[in-house]
Amino acid sequence: MQAYILKSNFGTRFRFGETQGISSNSQNNTQKITTSEYIHSDTLWSALVNAWAFCHPESVENFITECKNERFKLSSAFYCVEHQNKPVFFFPKPVSLNLFQFEEPKKTEKIKFISKGIMENGVLPKDWFNTNLCTLLQSESMVALKSEIEKPVKLFTTETSPKARARDLTQKENAHFFETDLFLLNGDNYCVNWFFITENNLPENLQEHFKNAMQTLVNLGIGGNRSSGCGSLTEYKKIDLTIKINSISTYRTSLSLIVPNENELNKNSLYQIINRGGGERFFENNNCLPIIQMLQEGAVFDTEINGRIVTLNNHPPVLRYGINFDIHLHNNFINNEL
Repeated sequence: MQAYILKSNFGTRFRFGETQGISSNSQNNTQKITTSEYIHSDTLWSALVNAWAFCHPESVENFITECKNERFKLSSAFYCVEHQNKPVFFFPKPVSLNLFQFEEPKKTEKIKFISKGIMENGVLPKDWFNTNLCTLLQSESMVALKSEIEKPVKLFTTETSPKARARDLTQKENAHFFETDLFLLNGDNYCVNWFFITENNLPENLQEHFKNAMQTLVNLGIGGNRSSGCGSLTEYKKIDLTIKINSISTYRTSLSLIVPNENELNKNSLYQIINRGGGERFFENNNCLPIIQMLQEGAVFDTEINGRIVTLNNHPPVLRYGINFDIHLHNNFINNEL
């Protein structure tokens, strides 16, 4: 597989907004817009399509068609820690691991990401808190092998600030809101970047356009509020990434958001749901984008799941990327109850 590391300067702000709702009282409504803690595949794909349209508008529809036909697929973008000149990759925790018996289940549930070494070797939750074998990071929400990262480090921090809209300041219910930014952190002997994985079977005539789109993506940045410096990137680096699961099961786990096709899921499918869309993007007839339910990264299944790209709006066209990108799951990560 090919992986792409997206690099940025220390202290760069990122905003991948998710509206959480409105708190109301008789005088004021306050909207809270949080940020996702990583770059979901639909956000990443949209950014790539926009970059492609910017540098090669003549071929962007061909690229979208190739994606619909699954000749190009990508994962969400997760954390890559450059530790002592060696990259350590983190993946979303497969949801099957929440079913394992552990004396402190809340600790297991708190873990959101596991390292490539944990994934490949099938290290179970009961060993994650063994300080001789594993290292907990990011306030014990991530875990790596001791051989990968020896001491706990913090990968990112978030900051929530009150904001006021430039318009409608006389209307108190719409004037104020809170917005959250994410900052990647660096430290002694380590730095943090994003990475994502692709399966690239594009025809030869589109390969050069893809390279140009990737460079344009770096130039434009990713996420919200880019005009104010959010989401700026410095470069991308292409690498070959091999994930060697040492005991492969019949199950796979997703590294992307998925909009499954009808009848693709069965009784053995395990997943969590995330709502995507909505927000304040208004189109024809003053309608905002519809909210769509998607399977979150870390879903587990034993059948082939393709997923699909969904049309959310026709004029102008707005698409939601929901193609499945998955990898094999270690036998240890499958509970006998499945």
